[in-house]
Amino acid sequence: MISLVALLCVRIFEKHLFYDPFIDYFKSDFQLLSLPKFDAFLYIISTCFRYGINLLFTAVIIWFLYKSSEFVKATLWVYLLAFVILFGSFFVLASFDYQWVKMCLFYVRRFLIHPILLFILVPSFYFMYNTKSSD
Repeated sequence: MISLVALLCVRIFEKHLFYDPFIDYFKSDFQLLSLPKFDAFLYIISTCFRYGINLLFTAVIIWFLYKSSEFVKATLWVYLLAFVILFGSFFVLASFDYQWVKMCLFYVRRFLIHPILLFILVPSFYFMYNTKSSD
């Protein structure tokens, strides 16, 4: 429960905790605007920190739900692979300012800053846990 509340607090206080010039940009009518200028170094540090926090709380939630170190290891691998793909994609997409790129950037950024993978992993592990225990 504490991990869920912590994830909620990260979301509530995101403007105060992290450097993210895209928060206000994506809340506006961003399809008509150019991408905002941003400090790439600060954004990388901030996003890595936020992704790490989401990973930590996700791993804790997975551990308490299933008490399985295998599931926690799988979570770490999924998060690592997703980070490499998503972070690389984000900076490739951010270098273009085309209409279609903005929606792609919006969704890639969402996966980076929100614990969406938690909502994918929990039911996946639930299915695996029930399949394994019924054998």
